[in-house]
Amino acid sequence: MRLLAVSLALCCSFTVSAQEIRCGWLENPSPANLWLIDREGSWEISIQGGPNYLDDKSLDLVFEAISHPSDFVRTNNSYGFSCACLTVDTDPQTRQIKAVYQAKQLGLKQCLEDISITQHIPLRFK
Repeated sequence: MRLLAVSLALCCSFTVSAQEIRCGWLENPSPANLWLIDREGSWEISIQGGPNYLDDKSLDLVFEAISHPSDFVRTNNSYGFSCACLTVDTDPQTRQIKAVYQAKQLGLKQCLEDISITQHIPLRFK
């Protein structure tokens, strides 16, 4: 019985991260600022001047998902947004993306037709 209790305590003390696929607006409005806006809200990828939790491989994958010019909307010189699906590890408490395993840029039409995110299109009107 004591062995079972110790085993359960050890299992519960480790944080298990599960890869999940998140799709939505992938926004890069200015240098080093990146986030994904999906049906659950905004997920921080990188903030200029803030801590960066992603390794170079993860960041390269994210940038691949905004690289195709025909499905990228420029809002600030070479910065803007696209529609993408990312396979990621997240921290739901801080709403941060901790790792990116796959990234795929989608056609803008796919996000425009998703009623759960259409109203969150990252256009900055002043």
